[in-house]
This record gives sequence, structure tokens and C-alpha cells, in this order.
Amino acid sequence: MHHPSELPPHLRNQPFTVAEARTAGLGRRRTRARDLVSPCYGVRATAATPDSLLERVHALTAVTGAVVSHLSAAVLWGFPLPQALENLAVVHLTSRPGQRAVRRKNVVGHEQSLGPEEIVAGVRVSCTSPLRTWFDLAGIVSLDDLVIAGDFLLRRRNPLTTIDALDAFLAGKQGRTGYRGALRARALIRAGTDSPKETELRLLLVRHGLPEPGINVPMFDETGGWIQDPDLSYEQEKIAIQYDGGHHAGPAQRRSDIFRDENARDAGWRVVVLTQWDLTPFAPGMDPTAVTRVRAALTERGWTPAPGLRPRRNRGARDARHPSDTNGR
Repeated sequence: MHHPSELPPHLRNQPFTVAEARTAGLGRRRTRARDLVSPCYGVRATAATPDSLLERVHALTAVTGAVVSHLSAAVLWGFPLPQALENLAVVHLTSRPGQRAVRRKNVVGHEQSLGPEEIVAGVRVSCTSPLRTWFDLAGIVSLDDLVIAGDFLLRRRNPLTTIDALDAFLAGKQGRTGYRGALRARALIRAGTDSPKETELRLLLVRHGLPEPGINVPMFDETGGWIQDPDLSYEQEKIAIQYDGGHHAGPAQRRSDIFRDENARDAGWRVVVLTQWDLTPFAPGMDPTAVTRVRAALTERGWTPAPGLRPRRNRGARDARHPSDTNGR
């Protein structure tokens, strides 16, 4: 059995173009050998290379010289995205100044100017910066999802930017496509969150006419001892709101949560524990359980809504536009 010849060292661990193979002295037969795959036209990679977004964009940028952007950059940065958009087969690429938009199968090509500070060069690919990536999402995702992505930028642990940097960035984008949507989202973005669900819950409560809760505000007992940082809270009414995701179902975490909440109750706090089931109404026209439970807790502690206050229209729940709608913008 004929075994393909060994690749030159500089072509072994990364995608390479057919032109690069020819320059290295490889013939047509070698570039079609069974130990190589073609992740995109004109590019080869070893068959052992895993099929992942990073590998696909690595191959595409190797042959096009473009910058990974929009939804593809958001996935690489780890942005929380709707599941329908997170696993798309298409790749978003923005051409560098002076180059035409990429036109390839399963590629959404964009033509837009990017400043040097808006491009981050990684070890394997170059992609748009976190701020530019977030701004580009304004024409693709719903308002709520854009706020969730913005909170992710300013998360409590390992934030990708700061409030001041976000505001300065937006100031330079006035009049650009997506600016109005980004500005609406900026009014709702808050720093210091720990999870996308905290943001989703906060937006839900405010939209239904409840006061905006604090985010991860430390709770102390009467001696000044720290108790916990509840996900959301109303300090004046001493109401703590905890969102328990799937990882809270484990025995060890559950014991920790019980101890956490007992200490808060001993200090005079009302604790409301919510899950995913509480965020969605049981039937059209009904308030989500999260809203009714938090409203009841606030009322119990003496809160009354302002006269004439009505829930705000759910502007953030509109359907996200398909990524192909932004092609070429």
C-alpha cells in the first residue's frame, strides 16, 4: 500500500493553501492524498484535524486573509447566544480595507471598515475585538440578547471591557448601522453579573413593572459578617433572589444552597429561589411565575407600585433576524 509522503514541517499542524503546497514542492497528487481534507476550496488540512469552528475559520482566513466577525467572532469570544444562532454552519468574515467581501459557500461576507483597535490577532486567527463583535450583533440578535451579550462583556469575573470603554466606543459609532440598537441596549446593560440568566431575569422583572434589583450586592449580618452575594436583591425590602441553574441540582451544591439561604433568612431576609421554569408563562397572557413570586415578596415587605405604572412592551422579545440578512453590511 502506498503511503503519502511526509509533509514539510511548516505545513503539518495548520491549514495551508494549495499554492503554499506547490511552493513547498508538493504535487497535485500529494494535495489530494487521503491523509488530507479540504475544509474549504483551495485549502488543505490533515485529516486528523477536528471539525470545529476554530479550525474552519482558521482554514478560511488562511486563504482569504479576512477577519472573523459577527456571530462567528461572538462564538470564539464565548458570548452567550440563542441556541439557534450558536451552532450555525455559516461563517462570518469581514474583509480588510481594500478587499472585496468574501464570496464562498457557507460564508457570510461583510464589507466594513475596521480600525486597528477593532481587530485582535490571535495565535491562529484574527477576529473582531469584543466591543466591535458586540456592536455587530446589534443588527442580528434581539434587544434582550444584545443586553445579555453586553452584560457578558462587563461580567464580574474576567470582564472583557469596562463601562467607560463601552461608552467611548459607542460615542465613535454615532450614525453607523446598528448604532440605535446598540444605544438602546446600553441603557439596559449592567456590570457585575455572573450569568446570562441573571440578566434575563432582571429584564423580565423590570419589564413587568417591578423595581430594578441590585446585582450581586453583598449581604451582611448585624455584626457585619458577610453572608452571601445574592444574584439579585432589593436591599431596602431585604429580598434576595437566587437563580438556580442545572448545576444546583447536585447534592453538594444543594446542601450549600440550603445553608446559604438559611443564613440569609436568619438575618431577616426573604429569599426567593427561581429556576428556568419560573421564567416562562404557563399560558399566553399569564405573568411568569418569577414575576408573581417576586411581586408577592415585595408587596409583603411593604412595596407598592407607582400610580399608573404599567408593564413595558416587550421590545426585547422580537425574533432575531437571520444572519444572512446582514450580508455585506
